[in-house]
Amino acid sequence: MPTALVGTVLLTLRGRGVGKAELVRRVDWLCERVRAKGGRVAHFYRAATEHVVDRALEDLGPKLVGEVGGLAEPTFYAVDRFQLSFYRNMTIHLFITEALVSAAMYTRVKQGGGPANQRISYDELLSQIFRGEFIFPPEGLTTNLEKTLHGLERDNVIKVTRNSTNVPTVIELSDQERQCGRENYDFYCFLVWPFIEACWLGAVSLLGLTPPLSNPQTFWVDLKKAQDNAQLLGKTLYHQGDLSYFEAVNKETLKNAYQRFEEEGIIIVARSKESGTAATLRIAPKWMPERDPETGKLLPRGRLWDFTDLIAQSRREGKNRRDGATVSSRVLTMSDAVGQVLFRKAELPSSGTPEDDVKLSTTKMRRKAIETPSKLYRACDPRWLFVIYLCIGPFPTGKK
Repeated sequence: MPTALVGTVLLTLRGRGVGKAELVRRVDWLCERVRAKGGRVAHFYRAATEHVVDRALEDLGPKLVGEVGGLAEPTFYAVDRFQLSFYRNMTIHLFITEALVSAAMYTRVKQGGGPANQRISYDELLSQIFRGEFIFPPEGLTTNLEKTLHGLERDNVIKVTRNSTNVPTVIELSDQERQCGRENYDFYCFLVWPFIEACWLGAVSLLGLTPPLSNPQTFWVDLKKAQDNAQLLGKTLYHQGDLSYFEAVNKETLKNAYQRFEEEGIIIVARSKESGTAATLRIAPKWMPERDPETGKLLPRGRLWDFTDLIAQSRREGKNRRDGATVSSRVLTMSDAVGQVLFRKAELPSSGTPEDDVKLSTTKMRRKAIETPSKLYRACDPRWLFVIYLCIGPFPTGKK
C-alpha cells in the first residue's frame, strides 16, 4: 500500500527531511524493488507517482509526517517514528537478507578509509550473519546468502570477487554505489539498524543486573521490573546521545529480548507454579560480569561484555554518536546505576515458597527448520525481529 512505501522511505533516508521530488523518486525505486522480490504493490490505476505520494501523505496525516513550509521545495520529515515503523514493517520482510548482508558489511564500512579498507572477506561475512534462528525460506542460510549476494551484485550495490572455482572471496561496495552516495546500501542498513540497536540495549541492560559484591550469587530481581528498567535505561541513553533510535526503547521488543536471552541461557528465570507470583531472574554464572574487588565498579570485560561489543560493531555511527572507550565507560556506569536500584528489593526465588514450586528456565535448542509456514515473515512481530542479535556471530567464550 502507498502509505507503507512512503513510511518506509521516510525512515530509510539520511538527513532531517526529504524533498518532494526525492521522495517520489525513492518511492518509484522501492516499488521496483518490491516487485523484483516477488511482492505486490497496490495498483495506481495509471495515476502518477506524485499523486499517489500526495494521497499517502494525506492518509498518514500531520501527526506522523510533518511538512516544513516556506522552503524552495515542499520538504517532509518523520514526526512519529514509532507509528511510522508499523508501515515500514510491512515491507522489511522482503529485504531482510539484503539488510543482514549490509549490516555485516557495515562493520568494515563504518571504519572509513579507502575502498580497500572497507572490503570484507566472505568468511568474515558469514561470521556476521545469522547462524540458525532466523526464519529463512526452505533453501537454508547458505543458499539464501548466495542469492542475496547475486541480487545485490546485479543491482550494482556490491562488488563480489570470486576465485577460480567461482567461490566468493571478497565483498565490497561497488563503484556505482559509492558514486550515488551509498543511497541503496544505506536503505538496507536503515531497515535493520533499529533492531540492532534494540538488541544492543537489551544486552547493555543485562550488565546492570550484576549483583553487588556484598552478595554476588544469591540475588534475584523481578523480571518485569528488570524489563521496565531496561526501558528507562534506553530512554536515558537516547536523550544523552548514546542510543541512535528511540524505536529501540519499545517495551515489547525489550520483553522479547529478555525471552531470547533466557532461551540462549544468558539469564536464568525462576517462575513459581503458584499463579500471581512474579517471575524473577539473574544472569547465568557463565555470563556473569566482573566487579572491581576494591571499588565495586563493573569491569569492561567478560563474556557478556564481549557479546555486547560484538553487537555494537554493526550499530549505526553518525554525527550524533561515536563509539569509543569513553562512551563505553559512560554507558556501563549508567547501566550499573539503573540496575542496582532493583537489588534493593531483590529476593531469592524460594522466598516464602517451597523449592519444588519454583521452575528454573533452561537453555533451549535453536530452531533449525521452519515449523509453521504461516508464520513466515511476520515483520510486525517484535520477537521475530529481535533475533537480529544472532547475526553478530558466535557467542564469545571468554577465551582469546
